[in-house]
Amino acid sequence: MKSWLQTGYVSRVFATHGEVVAKPFHVQSQSLRFAKRVRLCLKTGEERILGLRGRGSLSEGWRLLLEGIDTPEQARELVGARLWVAREEMPKLAPGEYFLEDWVGLEARLESGEVLGHVSTLLYAGPVPNLVIHGEGGGEWMVPWTDEYVPTLCMEEGYVVVRPLMLD
Repeated sequence: MKSWLQTGYVSRVFATHGEVVAKPFHVQSQSLRFAKRVRLCLKTGEERILGLRGRGSLSEGWRLLLEGIDTPEQARELVGARLWVAREEMPKLAPGEYFLEDWVGLEARLESGEVLGHVSTLLYAGPVPNLVIHGEGGGEWMVPWTDEYVPTLCMEEGYVVVRPLMLD
């Protein structure tokens, strides 16, 4: 299991105290409510782990006050950075619940049992996340993460059943 869970990105600077706005990839994500620190991957490739000194909920995400970021200029350097939270700081999940990051690497099967490929990443675009599946023969599919297109998850067995969109 991954020790860091990707949750969103820094979208803009907030106010004049070095605060930033973090936009979660999944609109219902509450991960930043519980995080004590975040891992940032800046556009330059530099990674930083910073503690949270404060936070507040906004309609577009979360207002974050990060340790060591005290000016708008310092905050501006973080805009566009990908944001992760530590798994160990998240609340325990109920049986049958999983973090979306845990889906990466699962075998993707059709309802017939045929192996389509493996979930290679999650694409956060539109109203729901999409599973990106790379096929064994080189094909690629995007499957919306909804009950209609992802009817079965067997996390313990390492696979997910999908109904990929088919275009004529």
